[in-house]
Amino acid sequence: MKKYGWKEKILFSYIFACVLPLLVLGIFFYYGNRARIRQELERSNNTCLEQVLQMLDYEVEKMGSAANHFSGTQMAGQLEDVRSRKTDIDEGMVLSQLSTYAGIVADEERMPQMLLYLRGDSYVYTADGRLEYQEFEKEMLRYGNLNQISFFTTIISDTKERTLYVENGETGGSITWFLYPIPYMNHIPVATLGFGYETKILGEMVENYYPLESAVYFLDRQRRVVYARIPDSFERQDIRAAKEIAGYRGKAIGYANTEKIDGRSYVVMREISANSGFAVVSVTKPKEFYQSDDAFAKWFFLGVLALAAGCILLAAALSKRSYEPIQELMDKNEELNALVNRQRPMVVASCLKGLLKGRFRDRQDMEATLKSAAIRLDYRYHFVILLPVPVEEDFDSQKSVGILSVLGEGLGPHVHMYGLDMFKDDGIAVIVNYQEAEREGKDVRTAVAGGLLKKLKTECGIELPLYIGRLYEDPMNISRSFIEAAVLAGDYRMLGNQKIVLFEEIGGEEQGMQYPVLEQAVYIQCLKQANEEAALTALHNMVQEIEPLKSFVITQCLCFDIINVTIKTVDQMKGFELAGVDLKKVCSFTNLTEFRERAGTLVSEICRQYARFKDNQNSVLKTGVLNYVNQHFGESSMGLEVVAEQFGVSANFMSRFFKQETGCSFLQYVTMIRMDCAKELLINSDMQIKDIVAQIGYIDVANFVRKFKSYEGVTPGQYREKMRRPV
Repeated sequence: MKKYGWKEKILFSYIFACVLPLLVLGIFFYYGNRARIRQELERSNNTCLEQVLQMLDYEVEKMGSAANHFSGTQMAGQLEDVRSRKTDIDEGMVLSQLSTYAGIVADEERMPQMLLYLRGDSYVYTADGRLEYQEFEKEMLRYGNLNQISFFTTIISDTKERTLYVENGETGGSITWFLYPIPYMNHIPVATLGFGYETKILGEMVENYYPLESAVYFLDRQRRVVYARIPDSFERQDIRAAKEIAGYRGKAIGYANTEKIDGRSYVVMREISANSGFAVVSVTKPKEFYQSDDAFAKWFFLGVLALAAGCILLAAALSKRSYEPIQELMDKNEELNALVNRQRPMVVASCLKGLLKGRFRDRQDMEATLKSAAIRLDYRYHFVILLPVPVEEDFDSQKSVGILSVLGEGLGPHVHMYGLDMFKDDGIAVIVNYQEAEREGKDVRTAVAGGLLKKLKTECGIELPLYIGRLYEDPMNISRSFIEAAVLAGDYRMLGNQKIVLFEEIGGEEQGMQYPVLEQAVYIQCLKQANEEAALTALHNMVQEIEPLKSFVITQCLCFDIINVTIKTVDQMKGFELAGVDLKKVCSFTNLTEFRERAGTLVSEICRQYARFKDNQNSVLKTGVLNYVNQHFGESSMGLEVVAEQFGVSANFMSRFFKQETGCSFLQYVTMIRMDCAKELLINSDMQIKDIVAQIGYIDVANFVRKFKSYEGVTPGQYREKMRRPV
């Protein structure tokens, strides 16, 4: 047997004991960390892109609020008189208003250009003064030709907000105009208010939060380009490909996707705002997007070359260096990650509401949405618990928050629970996903509800009845379980002291009835919620139970009973009147097939008309609330409770309704109106400050001065002196 020397033994021991195992581990380590680094880079860059979209949303929201506020000012009324030639326009007041709104929507470094155009006039008003429209177009030539984008047609005729992108001007610059009809959201506007953002302003927004060497596009609701940033490194072919990619629809949102155009690869990210409808698209070359990949590869191969000198030490160092770029990346983006986490509850709530309302088209669409919101429904059984929230004044929103926090803690293993405050349905809906249909020999719904009752009483001091829908295996039926729970909460509240009520407990069949009472209850609830698809399904189920009957007389009686239930339900819809429906035709059926068709048509018409009726009610309420606040803001007693009482709703509902419809809180809106009125009185009257304070609804002068200074940056006296100083 050949004997090896000590040098050879050392060589083989290192090769077999250290070098070869480390090389194998190194290969797995390299590819594993490379994939992880790419994921972190994609997540980080996507977070930056979301931040850009949020900043754009913030600017659009401020402009919309400014247009809405301008529509409620005295100036908007004066424009009506000017258009009807009852009076002349106050040019000084127009310029003051434009300067004021420019300061509201932006700071001094990012001040937009302002535009006010009285429809039918030959002049436009800017922050610099009045101009003939032709002169205005000449000034805009440095950004581009306004005629080519139908600018004049838009400002003189559009009844909805519009965004126009002007580019390829004489100086190579560009500008984006955000145009709003005045009065805002009125069918017959008299003027157009515009905010113009130059490329450098929108470009700073992108550069501050998304520093990648990428082509970035802002798109409006109609997916028209309103801003484009093209990096210098993009060739003509890259620019053409980026424009083509930006125009795609239906692509994945919130992910980094690799797309190929003319043989070239690009990393594409898309984000769409659920609030404004605006979208942002970034197109990046893979080398720029994954630039940390190259650095990682260099460090790794340097480590491989030095492996023979110190395998174990170098492996530890290599592991440390592999982690350092990721750690540094996470540290830099800690604030952005925190912002994303704050927004995540809104995404989760939207997904849960879609489940409860049955808004997903198919299972694939549902699973993709749940995955994006990190909602897990991977156990077999699903059902819904509804906790009716009392309407008493002492049951404030903090108690709802306490209930939701209890739900977030769960009730043991093998269960997922997600709660959602359905304030329009007067309750908190809980989606429960459980592994088994029974627990400890009991129906799992009863067991889960019992544990939930104990936690609510122990941790929140709340005792509420729990209404529970049936158990389903298909998550697409969660909406049906919710409707069944709502049936209990809406029609079966007179159940004594029973705390846990299952949908089946109100079952059984009434004597002489051949279709289940439960199905009828579901049918009534579907009509009240204007859920056309679910109502037609319930109608079909009831008719299907009648089909086996041989007696036409009994069949006819049961069909008329369904019609009676339908008419009675419509009669219970307060303020709603069904129009354009011939009930005689519905009742003159000769067979079950005719009844099914005519009753289905009646149900569809009821659901459609009632859905429009509810939407109109919200619109009327919004208009009434805004008019009332604009007329009574000068009263010191003005408050959320007063407005809620005036319109017969709770303060909690009014607060959320106002925020949802206007984009700002009730207090912010009232403060903005009062401050604008105070500024008008400071400029155009000699009233003492204490009298102005009393007129706009404040009691304490010192408190008003502090608020005014925080709003304008100067005291009321300094503001009056500044605005009256000769130019």
